Amino acid sequence: MEDLRRRLDEFVGLVESGRSVEAMQRFYAEDVMMFENRELSRAGRDACIAYEREQLSKSGRPHLKATKRAADPQTGVSFIEWVVQFRSPSSGRPIRLEEVAVQKWSNGEIIEERFYYEGVIDQGDEDDEDDGAPA
Repeated sequence: MEDLRRRLDEFVGLVESGRSVEAMQRFYAEDVMMFENRELSRAGRDACIAYEREQLSKSGRPHLKATKRAADPQTGVSFIEWVVQFRSPSSGRPIRLEEVAVQKWSNGEIIEERFYYEGVIDQGDEDDEDDGAPA
């Protein structure tokens, strides 16, 4: 796992450049397990890719930025703090999500990924002007 940091950087680079499906194809193990807030949400690379493609078709390509990352080659664990910005599929309003991904690597592939987050921020509210009237 000496090359874990390099592989993590390659993964992040693909995702940040809008090539998340390619990142999954390249780095996810065939039997990867995906968790969101401690609940198993998807199992298997094919299911993860299908879900990603579905989300991209609904809300377009999101903008993702890794603000922090770390890797421990000894344990095969990496962490990424993501800021994800996209448009709501229903309203078209800009949305911001901050999340942490914890990845477990084995033989150069991600075998488990866990996302931790709390809700989303509707950035459309930031543009609303306060007219002083009570709500």
